[in-house]
Amino acid sequence: MAKFIISAFADEAGESIEAQIAALKRNGLHCIEPRNMNGGPVLRKTDEELAEIRRQLDEAGISVPSFGSPIGKYKIEEDFEPHLKDFRRALEVCKALGTKRMRMFSFFVPQDQLAEYREEVMRRLKIMLAEAKEAGILLCHENEGKIYGESPEGVEDLLTTLPEMKGIFDAANFVHSQHDAVKGLEVTLPSFEYMHIKDCLYEGSVIVPAGEGEGHVKEALQKIDELFDGEVVLTVEPHLFVSDSYKKFDGKELKHKFVFKTSDEAFDYAVNTLKKLLAEIGHPVENGIG
Repeated sequence: MAKFIISAFADEAGESIEAQIAALKRNGLHCIEPRNMNGGPVLRKTDEELAEIRRQLDEAGISVPSFGSPIGKYKIEEDFEPHLKDFRRALEVCKALGTKRMRMFSFFVPQDQLAEYREEVMRRLKIMLAEAKEAGILLCHENEGKIYGESPEGVEDLLTTLPEMKGIFDAANFVHSQHDAVKGLEVTLPSFEYMHIKDCLYEGSVIVPAGEGEGHVKEALQKIDELFDGEVVLTVEPHLFVSDSYKKFDGKELKHKFVFKTSDEAFDYAVNTLKKLLAEIGHPVENGIG
């Protein structure tokens, strides 16, 4: 039986570290996956800025289970050296924030040329995996649209070819790219490390709160609960519409009800829907742990 721990991309609740800490505390959470903070990507922060971020998080009693890096979100046709430099900085960021995990991706690859670029994708990832191992950092691959690991087949290829890489399961991203989230979970489970929490509808690729879409999020949580003992991190990533109007977004009529007037409202709703799902599978949440 898993011990679920709720983390979050709190930059969706606010830009400043103060706003992000407030959103986490308001929802009884004590973990964050840093991505953007204080006006820019955490990857671009100086050593001094990272030390201050760490100080404020420690003071608030908030830990960092994983760094939400953008590593691997680069076109495969681009020169690897500048990206490798960013990757090495990302390893330093992990250490500065006190985490042993890094979220990453497998490069933007033309989806009709996956076979042609496969060797180069694997070559680059092997280099990064070797350096991460030496640094004591675990690289965790997130399935994402338009990258090599967009589909269940791509994810399976990556995780079986590169056994030192772990998998992040994101049901919504599979649905958003018109793939089967159930199959996606199946191929991720042998290398599963943690899960991102959001959901999606196939029609229009609309992101919705967990359990309200077609990603079978509740069933995924049940399966993970059956298979894993100990701590399992669930990172809430709302990606919900925030607009002054509940009827329109960017001038278009919406076919669903999940539009929120503030980012705080959207963030709180996303966290609470996860807590509801966890309670339904026998994991009532207290202090961000179910």
